[in-house]
Amino acid sequence: MKQPPSTRAVFLVLLLVLAGVAVAGGALQTISETLGHPVQADRGSAPATAQPQREKTASLAPVPEPHPIAIPERNNRLFDADYLLAARQALEQLPALAGQRLTVFHSIHFYDDGRINLDLVDPQQPSHVDSYHFERGQWRKGNPVNPQQFAPTISLQRSSTSLASIDFDAVPRVAQALQEQRNALQNPASEVGHVYVIVRKGGKLVWLPDEVAGDRDSVRLQFDAQGALRGVSRR
Repeated sequence: MKQPPSTRAVFLVLLLVLAGVAVAGGALQTISETLGHPVQADRGSAPATAQPQREKTASLAPVPEPHPIAIPERNNRLFDADYLLAARQALEQLPALAGQRLTVFHSIHFYDDGRINLDLVDPQQPSHVDSYHFERGQWRKGNPVNPQQFAPTISLQRSSTSLASIDFDAVPRVAQALQEQRNALQNPASEVGHVYVIVRKGGKLVWLPDEVAGDRDSVRLQFDAQGALRGVSRR
């Protein structure tokens, strides 16, 4: 004779059935309460949040390859007519010289770095001569000049002329002609660094240098009073 199932077995079967229902319906809380262990409500345990995404690095425009900076060549003021004319105007506007007739004694020297040196007869004392120097955009009065210390062929009367008769525009013309001959005769060609004008007897202007020594040949240039090239001859 079969014995009826025990209460414990019935209870276990009931639990299994309820567990299946709980899993299927998501009612796990019901099983726990049946066992006398109420399940506490989820304390807002948010679902595992994904770790914060790293900030996306802003897309940067490609950096262009650096181009080498072109280093400009030194500006040779012998070829800068505007600079030379401005220097002359600044000389004529000096307080001690403004409005005066200016007279140059013997020579004016021009340099590639912008310096200009000349000797002027004092407008107030015609027997006095003073040197003037232009550098870094300014004129300054230099030392007195004694004309008697020059060669016998050079005197204040024979070797002077008005500043107005000397064309500062002539300097670039002379420098250009000299440079062209250097480029043709020298390898490598040296750059013209000094141009000057000498006042000879009767106020005649002679632009110098008038020679170019090449690697194999030398030439002599002839300039007029305005610095225009009149001829080239081989020596």
